[in-house]
Amino acid sequence: MLRERRKVVTLKRDIGWLGSFAIGYGDVGADIFLALGVVFLYAAGAAPFAFMIAAAVYVLVGLTYAELSSVYPYAGGSQVFALRGLNSLFGFLAGWALMLDYVICISLFSLAAAGYLKFLLPELYTLNLGISPLGLIALVLVMSLLLINYVGIKYSTSFTTMLVVFGLVIEAIILLLGFTLLFNTETMLHQLNIFGNPKVLSEVEYFFPGSTQFNNFVYGITVAIASFIGIESISQAAEETRKPYKWIPKAAKLTILAVMLSVLLFAFLASGSMSWETIAISYENSVAVLTSKFPVIGPSFSTIVAITAFILCYASANTGVIGISRLMASMGKFRLMPRWFYHIHPVFRTPTRTLLIFGCIGALLALIGDIPFVVSLYNFGALLSYMILMASFIRLRMVDRDVYRPWKVPLNISLKFRGKVVELPLVGLIGLPATFILWLLVVILHPNGRLFGFIWVAIGLALYVFYRKSHKLPLISNEEGSWVVPSSYVMEVAVLVDPMEDYEAIKKTIRHSYDKRYKIRLLSVINHIAEKEPNLKELQTSVLSDLEKLAIELRKEGYEVTYDIFLGDFEEAIKQEISAFNVDFIIYIKPSFKETLVGKHREETINRLSQEYPGRFMILRKAE
Repeated sequence: MLRERRKVVTLKRDIGWLGSFAIGYGDVGADIFLALGVVFLYAAGAAPFAFMIAAAVYVLVGLTYAELSSVYPYAGGSQVFALRGLNSLFGFLAGWALMLDYVICISLFSLAAAGYLKFLLPELYTLNLGISPLGLIALVLVMSLLLINYVGIKYSTSFTTMLVVFGLVIEAIILLLGFTLLFNTETMLHQLNIFGNPKVLSEVEYFFPGSTQFNNFVYGITVAIASFIGIESISQAAEETRKPYKWIPKAAKLTILAVMLSVLLFAFLASGSMSWETIAISYENSVAVLTSKFPVIGPSFSTIVAITAFILCYASANTGVIGISRLMASMGKFRLMPRWFYHIHPVFRTPTRTLLIFGCIGALLALIGDIPFVVSLYNFGALLSYMILMASFIRLRMVDRDVYRPWKVPLNISLKFRGKVVELPLVGLIGLPATFILWLLVVILHPNGRLFGFIWVAIGLALYVFYRKSHKLPLISNEEGSWVVPSSYVMEVAVLVDPMEDYEAIKKTIRHSYDKRYKIRLLSVINHIAEKEPNLKELQTSVLSDLEKLAIELRKEGYEVTYDIFLGDFEEAIKQEISAFNVDFIIYIKPSFKETLVGKHREETINRLSQEYPGRFMILRKAE
């Protein structure tokens, strides 16, 4: 009796580079509408410096995601990278910590969107319903996002893309008008010298003795990082992105640039347009207050700003919904949480169970309607996850040396590891201590975030231990990491180059047939028995010179190239190449019709050896 085969339903690849960028920017771009006034509240006039420090860490994190997400295109982000580079326990911690910030993201930005909607429609907030009107409106906004995401990410990302494009245009107009009509350099320079609010603030734990201002400024840095949290949303949708090896690095780098410019420009514009005290007092709607100061057009333009803020905050809440549902589904897929969570709807092909469960948790938090409390919880989980991300990044460069990287982070240090040279990323080596220091500052200075964060981690670890023990799985395992298969490995090919060949044609053929995932080994075979002894040394020198020139030209185009000459029989040379160098493929470029008798003999040898060593030869047609 034949068993009925169960159809495996997978996520659908519906996202292009613009959709990927919209997810990344949509989750990060709205942060400035919340963070601008809050950072000035703590860092005072030196708030732009706090933003700059946070932006530097953000660039490190963003570049790391850009490389790793293209190499390992799985939903889950840092959780998947930790599984591959470290083990199951660190994978769980990275994912569960990020879950905390996704839940908060949904509630926080739905509340922020509701707050700007209050500016536009204040009558909605005059109803006495026994609960917070702000929280009720935020709840309705979250439920609408859950519905959109339930029926498919294609509609969700199209919706987010539309919102983000509109928001970017309005942000550009705000900055252009602000620097033209309101900005004053003297005001900015005067305020940049004020490092920290001189007042003692109840929500801050004063750890550093002797200087209230310095303590507040450091607290402002830990808040400023909230302006940049969300770049990992791009990798959460990696399994639904078309050509992830190509579009994810492009979308990530574009998001890094757009967010960094937006945040820093808004910070400097605010610093040079009004007193830092005014910005700090109006932290709930600081961008709207800023634009209301524009001469002549200020009052009417602030309405447009409120609409833009609502749009971007709503989009940011949506990317939180996308991220949390995909992350929990990924944790179920890799046995970090019950497999039950990895359920893909057979019609809509979306992770509906995680979408509804954790989306509703975010909706309930939003119903509380307390923005300051939610903000104080926002950075603990993300920074903990980023620390594990950086450690995984460094480790993966060591253990997955031969993995093909469509895009590699620049600035690397070459070191020997287990007898081989590895390139350790300077971005990771700096990023690991940087994220640790910021996370430690959050733990020290944020009492609410410290308490809630450690409780969240403790609950998660208890669930993890219970699940793994009940399924008789080890708490620390590398098996799940082996399931994270890189998109491609670097392969080494030996290209047979006839000593009398046209080397320009060889170069064109290689460029046409192979990309940078292949290490090229150029090999010329000189039959020293057939050659006259007096001419042998001269021929050898000439061929070596030509091979070196060809290798240099290919290296300029990004290929990794070596070259060598074999003196002896052609067939013997190939057999030695296969056994001694263990290349993946022997590449034979078929000669033109004007081939010599020696060339015909070599082609016959290749045909014979391809039967002896099946799957080890590739025959290419010479590029014209």
